Amino acid sequence: MESKYFYVIYNPVAGSGTARAVWKIVSAALAEQGVAYEIYESQYPRHTVQLAQQIALGELKPNSVLLVMGGDGTLNEAITGLHLSGNPQHLPVAYIPAGSGNDFARGIGLSQKPLVALKQVLEATEPLHLDVGTYTELVSGKRGYFVNNFGIGFDAAVVTAANAAASKHLLNHVHMGALAYIAQVVHVLARRRSFTITVTANGKTETIKDAYLCTTTNHPYFGGGVRILPEARPDDGLLDLIVVDRPNLFAFASQALQSIAGRPVGKSTARHHFKSDHIEISTPTKQFAQIDGETMAEQNYHVEFGLTEQDFWIKPDKNAAKHAIKN
Repeated sequence: MESKYFYVIYNPVAGSGTARAVWKIVSAALAEQGVAYEIYESQYPRHTVQLAQQIALGELKPNSVLLVMGGDGTLNEAITGLHLSGNPQHLPVAYIPAGSGNDFARGIGLSQKPLVALKQVLEATEPLHLDVGTYTELVSGKRGYFVNNFGIGFDAAVVTAANAAASKHLLNHVHMGALAYIAQVVHVLARRRSFTITVTANGKTETIKDAYLCTTTNHPYFGGGVRILPEARPDDGLLDLIVVDRPNLFAFASQALQSIAGRPVGKSTARHHFKSDHIEISTPTKQFAQIDGETMAEQNYHVEFGLTEQDFWIKPDKNAAKHAIKN
């Protein structure tokens, strides 16, 4: 098979700056192995969107791949840019995780160790066809994509608090960024109230009056490694929505800790699971929201979710991805 040419988009501030060290390791390995590439540095919010569009619409070299190096937010922007461009040359995406949560890597069986992840990219021989979530926020008219999840309520409040916490930067520097999310769980549990949400999926509408967490997801993970929905898969042409009630603080905290530990939570009347290629949700009260770890304004939400597809140039680890990718 002919060698690939990589257009690299690198976000130096991902992982509170730890991406710089990751790029140093990866760039040295690329040079040592004689891999051809050119580098584009993302310099401000949404710049990756512009860079991905520019690359996709440019004159590409044969056998080109877009290699993204950053966090889940950087990957989201790259996917967004490709899809806004129409991706006329069908550019596949490779990825080296260098963020705080790195849930997409977990969800598809991609190592979080830079050199191992690079090996998985370089050893790929065919595109990996994966789902990408789409959303339309009908209140504001905002449209976009998500590779991980779109959350409203508890998880979004945790992400908002974690992103604002000074400890996140320190934990990222010692490669324990996921703890920034876990550290906020108790804080948010003590303050957030439940809310009403209406869900339409598979031709049925259901109103849940005591919702505390509402996450539409593309794979099992959110919040830096919490396996919230083990049965969710990024290659089945369907989205999964989980809504969790808050019957009492102890029950909710117990389920949260089981998910964090990767243990099965089991069936519960307080957990509502929807699976469909089209889902609609609405909240009559203001709530926080997050998309792939990036926060949105606290507001009433009325969102339609759907799916599109993206080719990735990654050889997944079958053992790590056994719960998410068909072997």
